[in-house]
Amino acid sequence: MVRTLAGLVAFLLLTLPGCSKTPPGFSGTGAYKAKDPVWVTYGWSKGRMVYVIFLVPNPNFPVKEDGLAATLKPSSDPKVGDSFEGSLDGNLEKTRVPFTASSRTFDITIEKKPYRISNGPVFLINTGPPSKVEQLQAQIAAAPKDETDIPSFMENQVRKLVKENPKISEFPKAPEAPKPDKTKKK
Repeated sequence: MVRTLAGLVAFLLLTLPGCSKTPPGFSGTGAYKAKDPVWVTYGWSKGRMVYVIFLVPNPNFPVKEDGLAATLKPSSDPKVGDSFEGSLDGNLEKTRVPFTASSRTFDITIEKKPYRISNGPVFLINTGPPSKVEQLQAQIAAAPKDETDIPSFMENQVRKLVKENPKISEFPKAPEAPKPDKTKKK
């Protein structure tokens, strides 16, 4: 009887407005300069990495560091999921390279072009008209249970991706252009 009553009280407390929201560290975003000229922005929802974007900004439009991390739009409804809105140039008001991501549908839109995150949450992007986007498969470990450890854990996972994936560590090195065949006559 006491257990049933305690369970009922806990359930009623969770249904109060504001009590069922996602804990503060459980969802979030981050960004930092990985190396010159590569920046990285990433976001996670409910302890799961949603996207990681390594980008080389257009040299004509320098990055605004404080605006590079996307804005988290948390949702208290688990059916809706968290969403992210950001810009790959850091200019929040008049961005030339906008992106959005959804933790519910696991899709990301970069410059109005949709991608499925389930195909791989990591993107390599050279911004500038037009942007070149490459999507990679990557394994990211499950987040720790303690919500205060999640932001540093996610940043460490992004740094680990750079060390473990040669394409990411070599980015933005472009592949060499094929040399013309000199044996063929024109």
